[in-house]
Amino acid sequence: MGTTNQDILIAILVGIVFIFLFCSLMIMVLINFVRRKRKILLEKQEREAAFQQQLLQVQIEMQENTLKTISQEIHDNVGQVLSLAKMNLSILTLKDKSNEKLEDIKELVGKAIVDLRALSTGYYGQGLEDDTGLIKAIRREIKRLEKTELFSIHFTTEIAEIELEKNKAIFLYRMIQEIFNNILKHSEAKNINIAIFQQKDTIHIKIADDGKGFDKTDSSFKAGIGLNSLQQRAAIMGAELIMESSINKGTSVELIFQ
Repeated sequence: MGTTNQDILIAILVGIVFIFLFCSLMIMVLINFVRRKRKILLEKQEREAAFQQQLLQVQIEMQENTLKTISQEIHDNVGQVLSLAKMNLSILTLKDKSNEKLEDIKELVGKAIVDLRALSTGYYGQGLEDDTGLIKAIRREIKRLEKTELFSIHFTTEIAEIELEKNKAIFLYRMIQEIFNNILKHSEAKNINIAIFQQKDTIHIKIADDGKGFDKTDSSFKAGIGLNSLQQRAAIMGAELIMESSINKGTSVELIFQ
């Protein structure tokens, strides 16, 4: 009788150990399955993110090539026609020095040539070849805004040079152009404050206006091409884009990058 009870006890212990080992094995299999599933999902997300990054890169490269083509067409064709017109006007003014209207027209054509070259330079993104090109380009864009006589602009920079790869510099330049363009088209602002500064290892470019602003939480608000372009370019160059806006309190856009 004692032997039978002992056998039953051993059988129960063996059963418990077997169940414990089986449950442990199942838990390990389940954990391994979950880990593998997470790994596969993460790899899929990384592949999709890489694909989207490459797609955005191609789209922006196509945009840059288009802008380059437009710039060259402006410079090579329209610019040459205007230069020829100015030369002919110069000949006419030499023959008829008393004709003030011809002199005025010559001056207007000369101004058109200068503005056209500046526009061509802006489209192509020239002046970004050297380390200080980006700061110079930003100053050039500010001067264009000032020429409209619509804004009072305050610009400060703690940085003499912004060292970036050429592609990143062009991306950043296009983003700043887009911000200025949005202010010009939509803000109805009177004052613009632009600050470039450094905090530890990051560079900050902050552009704020006192315009009518907008409410991103409003159901009627829809992000336009310009805002989407800013977000895409920021993602590609690894920059942080912070945008804050309130109705009748203006808009602030800050770009943070290394």
